[in-house]
Amino acid sequence: MRAIDHNSIIPLYAQLVEQLRRDIAANAFGESGRIPTEAELSQTYEVSRITVRRAIEELVNQGLVEKKQGKGTFVCAPRFSRRLDNGPLSFSEMCEENGLKPGAVMLEKEIVVPKSLRIRSLLKLKEGESAVHISRIRTGNGKPLAFEESYLPMEYSDLLSLDLENESMYRYLREVRGIELKSSTIRLNIVKADSRMAKLLNVSRNTALLEIKGCVLRADGAPVHTSYQCGYGEKFEFIVR
Repeated sequence: MRAIDHNSIIPLYAQLVEQLRRDIAANAFGESGRIPTEAELSQTYEVSRITVRRAIEELVNQGLVEKKQGKGTFVCAPRFSRRLDNGPLSFSEMCEENGLKPGAVMLEKEIVVPKSLRIRSLLKLKEGESAVHISRIRTGNGKPLAFEESYLPMEYSDLLSLDLENESMYRYLREVRGIELKSSTIRLNIVKADSRMAKLLNVSRNTALLEIKGCVLRADGAPVHTSYQCGYGEKFEFIVR
């Protein structure tokens, strides 16, 4: 859509910067985030390639786009943070605090018998005892940010009836079930994306990812769910205090 006023006193490059900023905010460049080439932008907005180049350089300086050698110019992944000093924070709440629209793509929602001794131990399950298993790709502004997997005791099987692509599990537990949540120990590791995680998160294989493991408890110490997340990458930071 043409939005450049050639008769305005505002420099053409500055107008193009603002137009591209609006396009980025509206997620106009899709999942790939690839910005049109200089030639394409020049033709679309009827400005010189020098003007386009200056506008792109300004967006790079603002941290909104990045140039990838031999591939083109792409929208930068959003930089966001997560607090660790205020108890468990849902992915939805974290996105909202960072100005992102939370979402999810459901992968699995089922009742299983956990094979992992670690999972059974955290949930205090006996061997052969069933649990609720939920795995999702969590998205911010429609872009995949993290793979998330949880196991819960069977007393939380009502979660299977929720639309967990559009509803927050934590809000349901807090507001409907009236459960006060608190975290146990959280373990952080840097891992490299294997072929499965690269496909799920739409990143290159061996991309550095943040792996978060933990368990969320009720106020009385009873386990609510195990927590595993993998994703985020270099644009993520924790605020401890």
